Parts: sequence; structure tokens; C-alpha cells
Amino acid sequence: MTEEAEGPATSVDGFLGNRIQLVQPKRGHRSGLDAVLLQALIPGGAAGHLVDLGTATGAVAMAAAVRASDLTATGVEIDAQIVELAERSLKLPANRSIAERVRFLQADVTSARPAREAAGLADGCADWVTMNPPFDVSGRVQTSPDAARRQAHVGDGDTIARWVRTAAGLLKPRGRLAMVNRADALGPVLDALKGRFGAIVLLPVHPHSGEPATRILISAVRDANAPLTIRPGLVLHRPDGGSTEEAAAILDGVAGFETLQKQSTAAD
Repeated sequence: MTEEAEGPATSVDGFLGNRIQLVQPKRGHRSGLDAVLLQALIPGGAAGHLVDLGTATGAVAMAAAVRASDLTATGVEIDAQIVELAERSLKLPANRSIAERVRFLQADVTSARPAREAAGLADGCADWVTMNPPFDVSGRVQTSPDAARRQAHVGDGDTIARWVRTAAGLLKPRGRLAMVNRADALGPVLDALKGRFGAIVLLPVHPHSGEPATRILISAVRDANAPLTIRPGLVLHRPDGGSTEEAAAILDGVAGFETLQKQSTAAD
């Protein structure tokens, strides 16, 4: 669903089966499938505090809060204009149930600890960190002419490491990190996690059955030592182009990955 919001440059978009609504720019960087997949890594029974790095218009922070009623969330975004849109979203009637549990901050995810703390992000403040960092490297891809999209998607060779370093600082001991990345760019992620995170779980996402994964979902635990696990992949589309049953449950906010995996185990 898309309706006009105040001003010609934004729209109000239903998200997660219309369980939340987002004020978003009509053009440029908009929340989409990556955000839906990322928020599904957070269990519905999650509690404590979640920090979403690079939150954009707040889809992941708000979706996690609406699915997990014992969770509070902070979305962190460098673009002040986008932060204003996220704050407008919290004032919409559709988001009333989460408005007191979600906040947004303007801050640079890659800034040093003193600057992060000055912005309101203390080390050790989070039980959960989610992030969708820029996973394209400048000079290796054709970049978007839109500045917001370019900032959201394109970094440099050290971007992933800097984001992971920030996540490790924000997390409490044994806190959990969840992220989404391009499947063919997994190597730098695993390198960045080394020495800080363990109990890494990889979940490939395939457009259709039999096709290579295009996205990889990663979860990890700070300071854990358990070995890496690769879970069975998620297939998004049936042969006729419609969503698979599992993908539809995630898109509509009916279930997260934890619920689907329990259902699959029970069926076996």
C-alpha cells in the first residue's frame, strides 16, 4: 500500500504485511526485501535493547519492535533528513503500539567511541545489533547517481570491518549480531567477525529453487567459541513467480526464521 504523505517527495508505505507504516522518500534509498529478511532474524520472543545500524527509514528497528513486544530499539542513521522521516513514521497512528519503544539517532556508525557516546550510543548498551552495511566497494561497481542510495550501498574495502567493530563495541557480552550481505561478498564479513564473534550461523537466500543464493543472512554471538553452522537456505519464489509459503510468512510478519526452523524440525 502506498499513500501520499505530507510533501510531494515522500510516501507512506505499508511494511511487514502493513503491521507498520513508513514515511519514505519516493525516490532514492527505500526499505525493501533486505530489511524484511534482516528483521526476521530477530526472534518474536526477543527482549532487551536492539540497535539497528544504518537504519534508513527505520524498517528493521520498527519491525523488530512490533514482532517482539518486550524489545526496545534504537535506529542509527547518518542522514539527518532520513532520520526526520523515521521520526515522522513513529507519529503515524498505525505505529502507535511501538512509538514509546523505538527511537532514532543521527550518528556515523563508523565513528570512534567518544563520538558514538556523545551521540547517545554507549558501549555495551545493546543485547541485539542488526545491520545492513554498504556491501558494494567503490570502484568495483557502477554506482547510483542518487547520493542517498550510493551512501547506503557503496563503501570501501574496510567498511564491513568498521561496522562489525562498532557492533562488537555496542553489544553486551554474549550479545547477538544479525546482518544481511551479498552472498558473493561473504569473505570480508567472516574476516571481520573473526576474533570478536562466534557461533556464526549462515542462511543463504535463493531467488528460486536451484538458483545460486544472492543474499546471505548472518547471525553471530559476541565472544562465543561455537563453530560456524550453515542452515538450509530460504527460497523466495515458486516457479510461477509467487512467494513460497516460508517467504510469504516472513514478508507478512507472521513468522521469523526461528519459528520457521522450529516448524521445519517438527515436520521432520
